[in-house]
Amino acid sequence: MNGENMKKILIAFIAMLSLSVSQAKDGLLQHTTRLAANGKNVLLLFETKSCPYCKIFKKDIEQNKTLHKILKDNFNVYSIPIDEYHEYLMGDKNPPKKTNTVSLKMGFAVKATPQIIIFDKDWNKIIQLPGYADPEQMIIFLNYVVKGIYKKEGLKKYLQEAGMM
Repeated sequence: MNGENMKKILIAFIAMLSLSVSQAKDGLLQHTTRLAANGKNVLLLFETKSCPYCKIFKKDIEQNKTLHKILKDNFNVYSIPIDEYHEYLMGDKNPPKKTNTVSLKMGFAVKATPQIIIFDKDWNKIIQLPGYADPEQMIIFLNYVVKGIYKKEGLKKYLQEAGMM
């Protein structure tokens, strides 16, 4: 490998590193093994490195101001890379539940990515979305939880009223 190619690789590596650091600074999409609600709703994003729609969803989170604000104000958002093995501490109880990537993937029957699971503040699973939802659709799903609509109305009826079905 010549010096010019090595220089290009180094520049690409630094660019990727700075991008990941800037995402971590915002704190919106958290890459951590401690999954806690801490008084907020929770969104788990099951993803893989090779998933193009996972990348689109993460870009939506950063670029769509309404989606970004709803998530930032009301949710802890966690990335679960299913093509990597990690051990997790999940929940707000003391001690939290010990789990791992394989158990989470099997427990939630994640077969494809992206897979988005939305919980309320008490870790009650409200919605599981297999596949990509565009920002407008995602905002409707998130509002179902944020506004507490799930406590009094079924998801199907809510989606019909919102014109999604």
